[in-house]
Amino acid sequence: MAAKLPVCYLDSPLTQLGWNAQLEKDFAPHRAAGFVPARVATEDRHYYNIFTTDAELIAQITGKLLHESTPTQLPKTGDWVAVAVHDGEEKATIHAVLPRRTQISRKVAGRNMEEQVLAANVDVVFVVQGLDDNFNLRRLERFLVMVHEGGAQPVILLNKTDLCPHTAQRLAEVQAAVGKTPVLAVCGLTGSGVKRVGQYIHEGITVVFIGSSGVGKSTLINRLFGEEMQATLPVRETDAKGRHTTTRRELLVLPRGGVVMDTPGTREFHLWLADTGLQDTFPEVEAIALRCHFTGCGHTVEKQCAVRAAVQAGELSGDRYKSFLKLHGDLTKLEAATRQSKLARKASDRVALRAYNQFKRDRLEDD
Repeated sequence: MAAKLPVCYLDSPLTQLGWNAQLEKDFAPHRAAGFVPARVATEDRHYYNIFTTDAELIAQITGKLLHESTPTQLPKTGDWVAVAVHDGEEKATIHAVLPRRTQISRKVAGRNMEEQVLAANVDVVFVVQGLDDNFNLRRLERFLVMVHEGGAQPVILLNKTDLCPHTAQRLAEVQAAVGKTPVLAVCGLTGSGVKRVGQYIHEGITVVFIGSSGVGKSTLINRLFGEEMQATLPVRETDAKGRHTTTRRELLVLPRGGVVMDTPGTREFHLWLADTGLQDTFPEVEAIALRCHFTGCGHTVEKQCAVRAAVQAGELSGDRYKSFLKLHGDLTKLEAATRQSKLARKASDRVALRAYNQFKRDRLEDD
């Protein structure tokens, strides 16, 4: 039998934000320690806007939590946290982060081999792509890999149908590439198809919109609200690239129930380490690969490779095959680079430790 929430939380804003029996169970030891639950609405370095049962507060994390956590373990937008509220002030201190059900991650921009968590505890991820010059099927597949890896349900939104005379063709093309993942053609500007988006959102559900700048994420959110909640700007006419109007990830509660998280446009969406995410994005490749003669077949030069045979027989699209190999190769290189980076950091730490120990020995000798 599922655990029941305390009566005080059944009709509270926390329930509207997604609080449930599992979270109550996870929070039990923190409640016994005198803390109260809250959800992170925005983050700005180590300052956070949080929602408690009856207030919106500014919060900071404790030094202990900062010291004992890796960057990805620190609170992110969407996280549930245990806080101590400062009496008489609109402030709180975050002491712990509850376990995440799901998360959306990418590799940080640049050369560093580090993970960046974009959103936590989301149920549905709307992957938005414009039907203008922004349309890119390969980019869409990269987004899907990370959504699947994070454990959320992806829904693809092909926005700006008013600018595309071949919407049906694009819709069929995308649906053929993503299998059972839902694909909706919508127009945030006119409202066409937006009602179908609302079918995935209800009380207790958190959704997030991700996609490149200028694809219309904020316009779609405004449609769902029925008013302009998020600022919008038109894309540049010269290259159809968007301008960043959303500068932080933010939780927004819909009037009809459900929580929407808007995110800044991702000019760069670098893959992070993934395992099942690639399999879930290319289920047809994984199914065919079971027929390969060699376990661990790379589907490139191996003999009796069922995947290559399927491409030659027309059972598997050549484009999907090439995209799978490209993403698989990227993930393999990323894994190797991350492993090498960790080894380099360990070596550097050892050098620094030896230097520090030598410094202490020198000081003792001087004394």
